[in-house]
Amino acid sequence: MEAILKSSFGFSAFRPYQKEVIQDILQGKDCLVVMATGSGKSLCYQVPPLVVGKTGIVVSPLISLMQDQVMALKQRGIMSEYLGSTQTDSTVQAKAENGQYNILFMTPEKACSVPISFWSKLQKAGICLFAVDEAHCISEWGHDFRVEYKRLDKLRDVLPGLPFVALTATATAKVRSDIISSLKMKDPQVTIGSFDRTNLFYGVKSFNRGPLFLNELVLDISKYLASGGSTIIYCTTIKDVEQIFKALEEAGICAGIYHGQMDKKARAESHRLYHYFEALMEILSFMSCCGLLCMCFSAFMEMCPKSLESYYQESGRCGRDGMASVCWLYYTRSDFSKADFYCGESQTENQRRAIMESLMAAQQYCSLATCRRSFLLNYFGEKYQFDKCGNCDNCIVSKKERDMSKEAFLLLATIQSCRGKWGLNMPVDILRGSRAKKILDAQFDKLPLHGLGREYSSNWWKALASQLISQGYLTENIRDVYRTISISAKGEKFLNAARDDCQLPLVLPVTSEMIGESGDDNTLIETGRMENLTTLKSGLSEAEAKLFQMLLDERMKLARSAGTAPYAICGDLTVKKIALTRPSTKARLANIDGVNQHLLKMHGDLILQAVKHLSQEVGLSLDGECKEDGNGQCTSARKLNTESNQGRPLAPAKFEAWKMWYEDGLSIPKIANFPGRSAPIKETTVSGYILDAAQEGYAIDWTKFCDEIGLTCSLFSDIQSAVSKVGSTDKLKAIKDELPEEINYAHIKACLFMQKCGISPETTLPRDEKTDEPMNVVPKFSGSPTSKQQKEEPNVATACNPSTEEIPISLKRQKVEENRVPVKATESSLVEWLKNNDGVTLDNMMQHFKGSEEESLVAMLNALEGDFVIYRKNNIYKLM
Repeated sequence: MEAILKSSFGFSAFRPYQKEVIQDILQGKDCLVVMATGSGKSLCYQVPPLVVGKTGIVVSPLISLMQDQVMALKQRGIMSEYLGSTQTDSTVQAKAENGQYNILFMTPEKACSVPISFWSKLQKAGICLFAVDEAHCISEWGHDFRVEYKRLDKLRDVLPGLPFVALTATATAKVRSDIISSLKMKDPQVTIGSFDRTNLFYGVKSFNRGPLFLNELVLDISKYLASGGSTIIYCTTIKDVEQIFKALEEAGICAGIYHGQMDKKARAESHRLYHYFEALMEILSFMSCCGLLCMCFSAFMEMCPKSLESYYQESGRCGRDGMASVCWLYYTRSDFSKADFYCGESQTENQRRAIMESLMAAQQYCSLATCRRSFLLNYFGEKYQFDKCGNCDNCIVSKKERDMSKEAFLLLATIQSCRGKWGLNMPVDILRGSRAKKILDAQFDKLPLHGLGREYSSNWWKALASQLISQGYLTENIRDVYRTISISAKGEKFLNAARDDCQLPLVLPVTSEMIGESGDDNTLIETGRMENLTTLKSGLSEAEAKLFQMLLDERMKLARSAGTAPYAICGDLTVKKIALTRPSTKARLANIDGVNQHLLKMHGDLILQAVKHLSQEVGLSLDGECKEDGNGQCTSARKLNTESNQGRPLAPAKFEAWKMWYEDGLSIPKIANFPGRSAPIKETTVSGYILDAAQEGYAIDWTKFCDEIGLTCSLFSDIQSAVSKVGSTDKLKAIKDELPEEINYAHIKACLFMQKCGISPETTLPRDEKTDEPMNVVPKFSGSPTSKQQKEEPNVATACNPSTEEIPISLKRQKVEENRVPVKATESSLVEWLKNNDGVTLDNMMQHFKGSEEESLVAMLNALEGDFVIYRKNNIYKLM
């Protein structure tokens, strides 16, 4: 699995949940996979066919999506095709039923209409899975119900024993249950990944339709384009699509347009421009089945979605490659009064109710005054552990608050007077003194509350109602396609607690819809830093940013010559890593995540030539390094220690230990036994405190630290080998069990953290005192003494020299090594030796192949890496 992941897809490690899902599929289990857009769902069905050498069937609702995926897979050297109404190659079906494709995509209509003989022949040729992508379309509770999907269960009898795999980015518990039932899944393995797209910024803006809004939108888009990004816009209506497209053209912005009423030729041309990225922007109708899903955008804008599921799915198309991106949602209050329009095509009560509930949740999200990410995750059943995410508009802009108890009392009392039989418009109109016929007929004009809220607009009162709903004072209910509003128990308690001389305070944020409605409210929003929220070039120096843009241009040239889309060559994030690392050899290029064997073979030489030439042009040296943060953003590793000495806040004891060691220059033993302490503490405790400070971003003198704790190159090598054996950096005890007693947990933690930060042991660690050679130690892998064998070493040494019982272990290892005949490496002997060792370092190899010069050994490793025979991760080499 890992070998195919690297050779076919260019990645050295699986993302969370991918490996487990693939293993379940290979074991023949039905699977339901719910993973966020951009988290790698497609790999779950793309890897198994390559592992077992059989065809994988993938049902997808959109032909354009299938075409994109087929194109990208072909660029990876994977045999794939699609069957659908637009397929012009008449030989595809015959080739497919004979098993000539690794992956075959089909529309649900095609999957249900091909003759039984097709499936019979394909079963004989070999079929390994039946995947249903965008599986939420199966459920009538889903946001994009498709009747054709409901017929797929009939194929269970045609394909007995075949694992069915349903995949979707958005599915509530009700939708998940419906998918399992509809596909007749047998005891399926349900995998639900995190819905948290940490690289996405979420923001919401209310607007009024007209020229002013179009001008604001054009300015927003111009800002993102200026930073090197691209933007995708979804609109509710075709009229909106055309108006915005016209405004962008008039502003001189290169834009594309796509909607359901365009003729086939125009749509095909827009799709082509989308593929080849000749348009910097894509404008898409929200209601159209555009299927343009596979590009990576740095900004996403949408005009009022009908559900949070659709919004989450569509916004997820932004930043698919992990790059930091921005998602803005624009809405007007009138958008949420179109329930009858959205429910028009629903065929059952369940569908109507699902649409209404989704619309209510979308409105609540738009009106939210708290963290948007937390709301989204909670909606999908995922608990968010922080009050603020720091990456949405509500979290980075401080909203002023004020006591709104008087206004809340008026609104709650008016809603109570309506007795829960009306929607929000009625109590708002009563407060504003309306004399509309419906108010007069119900005699609401005689209420003492009538007209008491004239000083505020309708939208102000509705914004207050939204906050009271989110705070639990009000409850919305659904009756057919209508919504009613009533007082909750919490709201009644608030009303009952009010007296003429006393009103309980109710402090609420002043939202954007409330600004300027009374007094000094026009100043109630503090300035927030939303400028330059993100850019594709974040983490790059000026020279690196220039190189990145040049490499994007080179990728465009490669794509045009290959007749494919740029992203099918490799993603933006991979190009960014190439700009940061600037590889000089195929081996170094192959080591970059996203570079697969097909890319290396087809375009490797051209990429290396471009990197060399363009790096010289901007004054950058080759073979740099980059590090990734938790959001998938890359920066030069050399920038690691250029920040200020202090990072995030530490516990007092840890900060004091770090300050005494780093700033005051005290040694670890002196800190442990500092006279001011009530009692001494362990030296390992002090070293642990200093390491914790390093992990929080505090400056560390690694040479001094490693010298004080006794971490030498040889011990570092031992720990690396132990980690390779255990296969995880999380199991410290298992790693410790593989090591001699002289290596403690402080050594292990320091080694792991240095590896994570890309700190070189050769330039940082002190040399071994006994051997005076860096990393001169017999590694613990097959063919050399293991930790178990080391316990028997005294007996081996005694046979040669009885007095060696008192010799330290490191010297015993040296004596055993001295008795060996130097071995010279060849490519075949390297490969054979690696077969018996699960991961080794260059120093391990130098110790084993003592008859080889380091330069010749590195050349052999580079050649083997370039041919994808081996790969390197964290400076450890493994066989593919």
